[in-house]
Amino acid sequence: MVVLPRMFGHDFGDQIGRYASLVDSNYNEFKVLVERNNGNIYLTKGWHALKDFYDVCLGSWVTMVFVGMGKFVIHLKDRFRRKISTPRFTPPMIFQLEKQVVPFHNFDVLPSPFVHDQINFENSYENFAGVEGFFMLT
Repeated sequence: MVVLPRMFGHDFGDQIGRYASLVDSNYNEFKVLVERNNGNIYLTKGWHALKDFYDVCLGSWVTMVFVGMGKFVIHLKDRFRRKISTPRFTPPMIFQLEKQVVPFHNFDVLPSPFVHDQINFENSYENFAGVEGFFMLT
């Protein structure tokens, strides 16, 4: 799960619907579920497909550039800042969400952002507030 910075949500949140698209440099596309709560915007279901598709490991970075209409262009780097290659398919791959796994919006359930660190795996996202704008894929 990824939480977008509040400033982004304030400025562009109205341009993102129930789903967002993450598109790499070879036009492979990932649909992710967008959930909102208490002024925060979360990318939830579908986000973890990136880990398997790009075979990324601990410490990899995903840079997301919002281009409008619910679409983000993504760039991936490993923990040594080397670009992670994006597979090329003709036509490009499109990963959709199964509608059966998309939950009905429940306002009583808050998504809880979480990021692992190598030492204790218990730090929540709030402890990493200084890294807004970049998201660590674990």
